[in-house]
Amino acid sequence: MKNQILSDSQEKWILSKLGEDTGWEKMLLLKKYQEKWNLHTIQLAQSISHNNLVFYVVSENYGKALFKILLNHGFDKEISALRLFQGRKFVSLYEDSLTDNVYLMEEITPGATLFEETTREERIHIFSNIFKGLHPDVPMNPAFPSYFDWFKSGEIGTRNRRDCDLFRPYLEQAEKMILHIKEKHPREFLLHGDLHHENILKSNAGDYKVIDPKGVVGSPVFDISRFILDEFRDDLSSAPKRDVVDFVKAIGFSVGIPWDILLQSLFIETVIWLFREELSQGADLQECEGLIENMKIAKELSEK
Repeated sequence: MKNQILSDSQEKWILSKLGEDTGWEKMLLLKKYQEKWNLHTIQLAQSISHNNLVFYVVSENYGKALFKILLNHGFDKEISALRLFQGRKFVSLYEDSLTDNVYLMEEITPGATLFEETTREERIHIFSNIFKGLHPDVPMNPAFPSYFDWFKSGEIGTRNRRDCDLFRPYLEQAEKMILHIKEKHPREFLLHGDLHHENILKSNAGDYKVIDPKGVVGSPVFDISRFILDEFRDDLSSAPKRDVVDFVKAIGFSVGIPWDILLQSLFIETVIWLFREELSQGADLQECEGLIENMKIAKELSEK
């Protein structure tokens, strides 16, 4: 197959990332939607996402845009979530296909992340304004997993791994905390699921817009943990524990959620990240040393 849309080097990059069969399949999708959605000036973005193929494009109907081909095979519910988040401080969704897992979205320029050009105090203020009123009610018969489902998938996915036995007490404690938080905050909404600094981008107008929701149902309490982790670049050992606690207290005060609940949700998030996203997917313990350390630190903080 000879694809005239991309350069030879771009084709080779896609094939090296996805393999021959999947790579050509996704490039055929690019060709299909180039014609269907009237796209041109297509440029592959090789550094934006690990879970998607992303292309800068110009649309005859919308102007500059991003075209995304999802690679997670339904692991996340990004398109369905974006449909429901429209008008709630999110990037605009122009066109989409759930059948082919592709969509066309607004390109945010200059696209500086929330971590850039801001102080910690400014980030707390901006995040809090975005967070308040962000989450829509859960639709009837939602096609989204619950946050508790996310937790249980990590537990179930590692049941046959004896090398994980040492860490099962963390699973047990995290489950108790989830149930406790659900009891304290029973109302559920559609959550972003990955609401960190790099998914909050600055536009030319100077405001910030949210991108790349995962789509999960639960209390908004659970939608703050990734932001806390990313403030410390996903490494809780990079700062004194007091700094982490002070940051969590400031976030909690700003959004009106008790800081001890946020520390519990932070611990739960580290457990889900380790078990659901790494160990249940086959990662070995050596690869997960940083995540294990995060989990241990978060557990200690949750007990303060």
